[in-house]
Formats: sequence, structure tokens, C-alpha cells
Amino acid sequence: MYRLYNKYTGEHFYTASVKERDTLRSVGWIYEGTGWQAPVSTGAPVYRLYNKYVAGGDHHYTTNISERDDLVELGWIYEGVGWYSAGSVPVYRQYNPYARTGTHNYTTSKTENDALVGQGWHAEGIGWQAVGAGHTVAPQPSKPANPKPSQPSQPSTPAQPAQPSRPSAPSAPVHYKNCTEVRKAGKAPLHRGDPGYEPRLDRDNDGVACETK
Repeated sequence: MYRLYNKYTGEHFYTASVKERDTLRSVGWIYEGTGWQAPVSTGAPVYRLYNKYVAGGDHHYTTNISERDDLVELGWIYEGVGWYSAGSVPVYRQYNPYARTGTHNYTTSKTENDALVGQGWHAEGIGWQAVGAGHTVAPQPSKPANPKPSQPSQPSTPAQPAQPSRPSAPSAPVHYKNCTEVRKAGKAPLHRGDPGYEPRLDRDNDGVACETK
């Protein structure tokens, strides 16, 4: 699984496609090597989703069908199965509650996981399993015609948002997996700044997440 980084949005992107990898490099994404080795066609599917409502776009990956369906209900675009989960190597999932794009990171490196958690990211456990660990390389960006890279699903020039911060450890964070959990907790709707508010729950990025129907 190839790993690329968009320095303008803070998003890490993962793909098994050589063509997609090379297209993104040609528009300025930084190639960081392999994130992990995934099984070819066996194991649990890992679903890929895309949020077009945030500046620059954002992707999310999950093996959880409920999480996939909740995000689709919120307006995320389902892009199919990105790869499969199987093997003995854990892929750790981290979440940055202060970012609007690039909110999640996935890595087989426990060192990287722990470093991000030490900077304020939330450890969300194991996202899925891999058959082999990743191998990062020194940044190797190509020289694009336009230095502002585009998002994978729409290779055109996006707005240039601020780099998401990696804050020092927050206190007593509140985190909901989806809007169903928010509603069960009696906290809907969530407004930007409220405990538990996350951009991924705010479909139109208007500052109000999980609006009641």
C-alpha cells in the first residue's frame, strides 16, 4: 500500500494503485514509501470514503460497515473497497481532533503511533491487519506544473487550508464514533467547539454536526 502526503491539507493518502500513486506525485503529493503490505484478495474489506465538503477533500478508511454507512448518510462518497485486512501485523489508527482534513493517520509503526499520541492525537486502536509492515522513504516530491496538489478523487487545484496542528496532550477528550452515538448520548446537535465535535461528523462543514432530523 503506497503512502503519500499532501503538505497543504495535512492528509495522508493510501492506495494500491501505481497509476493513482504516480498521478498524485505528478501534481505535488509527497511519496513516503509503503504504509503496509495488504493481502491481495482475501480477508475483511477495508472501505474507502471521500469527503468533498472540506477544503482540499479528505479520505477515510474503515472495516466497520456501520461507520461506513453513517458517513455515507452524512454525505461522504463511498469509493468502494480500497484493500483487504488480514495477517498478523497491526495497522494502528490515530485521530487528530483539531484538524479539518487529514484527521486520521494509519501506520504499522508503534513508534509513529506513540509519537503522535504524545503530541495530542487520540489513539483509536487497530484499524485493520496487514501481512507485512510498511517501509517509509525520504520525501521524494516530483516537480508539478502547479505546486498546490489536488485531492485524489478530483485532481484539480484545491484551496490551500492551514496546516493542521499537532497539539500537546488535551485533557479528557470526548470522542463519538458516529452520529448514532451522539444521538444516544443526547448531545445532538454538536456545534464547533463542543466536546465531541469532529469535522467528519459535519457533512457541510457549517459548524453544526449530527443535526436532528
